[in-house]
Amino acid sequence: MNGLGWTGRIAAALALTAQPSLAGPRLAEPKVVAATVRDDVFPKLLAHYPNGVVARGDLEFANVTGFRPLVLDLYTPRKAKAGGKTNRAPLVIWVHGGGWNRGDSRTSGGFADFPAVLASIAARGFVVASVNYRLSGEARIADQVQDIKGAVRFLRAHAADYGIDADRAYLVGGSAGAQLAALAATTCGVAAFHPPASTGRLPGSQARLAKPLAVSDCVQGAVAWFGPFDMSRPGALKVEQVLGCAGTNCSTAAAAASPASYLDTRDPPMLLLHGAADDQVSPEQTLVFADRLRAAGVPVQTVILPGVGHGWIGPDQPSTRAASLEALERTLDFLESLARR
Repeated sequence: MNGLGWTGRIAAALALTAQPSLAGPRLAEPKVVAATVRDDVFPKLLAHYPNGVVARGDLEFANVTGFRPLVLDLYTPRKAKAGGKTNRAPLVIWVHGGGWNRGDSRTSGGFADFPAVLASIAARGFVVASVNYRLSGEARIADQVQDIKGAVRFLRAHAADYGIDADRAYLVGGSAGAQLAALAATTCGVAAFHPPASTGRLPGSQARLAKPLAVSDCVQGAVAWFGPFDMSRPGALKVEQVLGCAGTNCSTAAAAASPASYLDTRDPPMLLLHGAADDQVSPEQTLVFADRLRAAGVPVQTVILPGVGHGWIGPDQPSTRAASLEALERTLDFLESLARR
């Protein structure tokens, strides 16, 4: 066949292709359209939780060319109605921890079933989104904050679809997620953290002209659990990879990734919680950051829980359970107080 040349080889291949297959029953004839299809058409599955909460898993909120699609889980309370502004619910966005290099939207500390926890928050009258962001093997701090802000913008842009009150959006995060949530909350309008346009599902001609969603990524409140806010002193957490620096060369990058570098009186109210026995991220991080917030005129509350460490993990299951539930209840009390304003 090699002596046939390309024309002869193509003709021979076509002849073979024309022969009927004896491999088995024919497949159902698929629908084929005239252009390349990039839409995700996999069926959207729903999970149902107590008190009428409905969860949508793996909802794509950003697709940046060169990276994996970014997804979130969305928990909608019974009261949240799509369409007009009547019965829209405030939005809570959870940002997971994991040292910036691991973790996902469905785990946190000692909670055995964290999606059920998020559903219980939704049952209190919030739309809850739990976000996945690019990890340190593929991104840096600024990129991760862009992902969080991209989720805020996406959910605001689709507020009518999911029954969200776009004027009441709050960030909550734990550990590295607390740092990212605080940084996202304090960088309203800072160009370095503006999310890029989602281009991964667009044809090339459209991708080149695509612009980011023209909605705000500012939030009205934030809650941070056991966060490392001064990135020059991150405790036991490793930051070089996510900062993109090494050793003594990290001071500039650490300052740029520290929420206190951006504080002003326009920043939203915050609740900071920490375990007194945390040996991974010192509770001093929370206390110092709270002082910086007060000095900038930002309303802040602090809670230090005795006897427990990072992730609310205590010396035994009862102490871990008690601290985890207290942190959750204090968080909900704070969010509900903001939502009533």
